[in-house]
Amino acid sequence: MLNHVKGPKCFEDIRTVNQFVHLTFREACYALGLIGDDREYIAAINEAADWGSGFYLRNLFATLLFCGTLSMPSRVWDETWQLLSDDILHRQRTILNNQDNIATFLTKDLQLTDEELQNYALIDIENSLQINGSSLRRFEGMPFPDMSATTHHRNSLVMDALSYDRQSLNEEHEIQLSSMTDEQRLVYNEVMEAALNNKGGVFFVYGYGGTGKTFFWRALCACFRSKGDIVVAVVSSGIAATLIPGGVTAHSRFGISINVTEDSICSRIKPGSDLAELLIRAKLIIWDEEPMTHRHCFEALDKSLKDVMRVLDVGNAEVPFGGKVVVLRLTKNMRLQVGSSTDNVEELRKFFEWLLEIGDGIAGGENDGEVDLELPADLLI
Repeated sequence: MLNHVKGPKCFEDIRTVNQFVHLTFREACYALGLIGDDREYIAAINEAADWGSGFYLRNLFATLLFCGTLSMPSRVWDETWQLLSDDILHRQRTILNNQDNIATFLTKDLQLTDEELQNYALIDIENSLQINGSSLRRFEGMPFPDMSATTHHRNSLVMDALSYDRQSLNEEHEIQLSSMTDEQRLVYNEVMEAALNNKGGVFFVYGYGGTGKTFFWRALCACFRSKGDIVVAVVSSGIAATLIPGGVTAHSRFGISINVTEDSICSRIKPGSDLAELLIRAKLIIWDEEPMTHRHCFEALDKSLKDVMRVLDVGNAEVPFGGKVVVLRLTKNMRLQVGSSTDNVEELRKFFEWLLEIGDGIAGGENDGEVDLELPADLLI
């Protein structure tokens, strides 16, 4: 007996599965089970939500999109968007709380609709994709955010970096300029020329006690901040951080791991993050006490800065620290400038030369790691 099977007569028939007309052929294939159902990825996001933040989950989702892993991104989004936007409300409250003249009770009462939560989450995802040369517009069925909402976002790190009294800093800077040694002034001019013209540059500090490194850091900070520019100042120890206005430890600011390796990166410097914006806008990054830090820490910062700075110019990925870091070199002792007499200055000069020889390992002549040093008679008690 001859059977006749009725086939589709139009595209609508092709998109129909179990008497339901799907919007796209891909959705119809998805309903028929011809393509993956992404359940393993939905499960992975749910599992990651037990220990990862919303920010982490959004980056995970963006990575899945960028790698072309998801069969139906919109379905995954529909089932996980609440997890992906879990920290959005807290973040917006924090942003408002850092704005000038915003009452605390307003931030506590801030509420966002589901549509607003989704929009902020989608903005973060879109920013992550754009950094990698992609966009949500490339993924069929995925909603696209209202990017104008980003105008309401105020980066608390940037706001804090710009919150200095520019008038008092300008007055402080004028006094510091008049007190600089000739060597300090020479390096100062080099740094200013490189930073103000966005040339970038890497200058290495070499200065023993008394060369005025902290004084010089403060002068640079005052100079740029008095002009409304951003300076990121970090040090290798918590105690030294108190000597530089706005100073914090490098591990805290950049998220450098304690057990750093040659493959380490700065966990806090992520493209599209508030810290990335701070570093992009910074005119100068100061890192004090460099000899106390392992080279892998600098390499981690170098890789992370190249990653965020290439957003502005792909060529930044090929230059040290993305063209951002300026480190300085000083050797002339400021304390020699304040001697009350010629004899006193000469004594100080000899003393600091002796200290420098010890620091350089050349005091006492050639040695194999051990040497007997003779202390100057005037230092003996």
